[in-house]
Amino acid sequence: MFLVRDFRTALRVVVVLLAMSGSASLACADNDRQAAVILEAPLTLVQAMTALSPPTLRFNREGLLHAAWVEKSGLQGEIKTAQVPAGQSAATMVQVNQAGSGPEAVHQSPGFAMGSDGAQFVTWSAANKTPGALFASDLKLTRSTDGHIFQAPTQVNDDGLAISHTFEDLSVGKGGEIYVAWLDGRNKDRSGASALFACSRDNGATVDKNVVIDGMACPCCRPMLAQAPDGALWVAWRKTFEGNVRDIVIARSTDQGRSFSPSTVVSRDGWVFDACPHRGPSIAFDGPGRLYIGWYTEGKDEQPRLFIATSDDQGATFSTAVALHSAATSLPDNLQMAVHPDGQVVAVWEEVTGVRKRVVMRVSMDRGQTFGPVLTLSSGSKAEHPAVAIHDSGRVAIGWTEHAFPHNKIIVQQGQLQRVADQ
Repeated sequence: MFLVRDFRTALRVVVVLLAMSGSASLACADNDRQAAVILEAPLTLVQAMTALSPPTLRFNREGLLHAAWVEKSGLQGEIKTAQVPAGQSAATMVQVNQAGSGPEAVHQSPGFAMGSDGAQFVTWSAANKTPGALFASDLKLTRSTDGHIFQAPTQVNDDGLAISHTFEDLSVGKGGEIYVAWLDGRNKDRSGASALFACSRDNGATVDKNVVIDGMACPCCRPMLAQAPDGALWVAWRKTFEGNVRDIVIARSTDQGRSFSPSTVVSRDGWVFDACPHRGPSIAFDGPGRLYIGWYTEGKDEQPRLFIATSDDQGATFSTAVALHSAATSLPDNLQMAVHPDGQVVAVWEEVTGVRKRVVMRVSMDRGQTFGPVLTLSSGSKAEHPAVAIHDSGRVAIGWTEHAFPHNKIIVQQGQLQRVADQ
C-alpha cells in the first residue's frame, strides 16, 4: 500500500500544479527522447477483466523480447508467457503451469529468465494447503526448451515445511547454472524472513541444497540477483536491523552460490518501518564491472525518495547516491533499473499524485553519474509496477500495468538506446 502519511494535504494541490507545468514537461521529455532513447508506440500486451500481475520482461540472445505474468480469475492464477516482437502485438500466449498449481496472488510477477540456448525458466510460489498453515507456499521452477511446452515443475525449497517460500528472483549463469534467491520462513533471526538461495546445475531437473544468505531480511522486499563480468554472483535485499531499521545490503558469491560473503550496507538511510514496505532493490552491472544499485527509502524524515549509487571496488564503497525524483507535485515509488554493457542506465518508477499514478523514466548516458529529464510513459490514470529490460544491442523494453474499470492491462513499450558516441 502507498504511504501518504503527512503528505495528504499537500497532494490536494497537485492537479493545479500539474496543469500549470504540463506543457513544459512534455517539451523537455520530447528533447530527451531523441537524445537518449527512441521509443516506439506502446502496445497492449494483455487486456482482461481478470486480475493481472506486473510483467517480467526478458530479451533472448537474439534480442527478441519475451514477457511473463500471472492472470487470476478464480482461486488459482495462470502463469503466461509470450513473445513480443518489435512493433507488433504479442504472439500466441503460452500457459506455464498446469491447472490448480499456480500462484494464488498477483502482487508480484513470476521469476523469469532466458538461457543462452533460448530455453525459458519460470518460477512461482504455489500455495501449500497444509491445514492451519498461514501463508504457506512452495517455490516451483520449470523449464521450456521451445517456449511452448513447459516441463513438470521442480520444487526449489528443500525443507518440506508448511511455511512461506516466496518473493523470488531468477537468473541464468554464464555456465548455464540456474540461480534463485527468495524470502523464506526458515532460519529467520528476530526478523520476518530470511534470504535464501539455491542453484540448479542440470537445467532445472534438480536443485542443490538451499543456502542461507541472511537471517534478518525484510519479509516482503524481493531480493534481486545480478552477475558481474568476472562471473561473481551478487544479491541485493532489504535487511531488517535492530529497531526495525530497513536498509539495502548486498553480498557476493565467487563459487556459484555455494557460499556468500557477509552483507555490506549500501547506504545507511536509517529508515524505520515496522511493517512490510514491499519495496525491494534493483541491481545490475555494466561491461567494465561497475556495480549499480537502485532503491526506495523514506530515510529518517519519512520522505519517499529513489536513489541510484555505483561502486567500482566490488561494493567496498559507493558513490554519492543520485536522487531520481525531485518533483514537489508527486511522490515516487517502485523503482526498477536496467543497465547496458556500455553503461547507459534506464530507470523507471511510479509517480503518484492525489488523483493518478503514472509510469516515468529517466536515462543516464554516463554510467549513472547524471540522468536526463523525466519522461512520462503511461497515459492512463492508474499505471503502476513498471519493469524494464535492456539487450546488448541497445534494445530497451518497459512494461507496466494499467487499470481502467472494468479492464486491467499490461502495456509494453520498446525502443532503442542511442549510442554514447552519438550524443
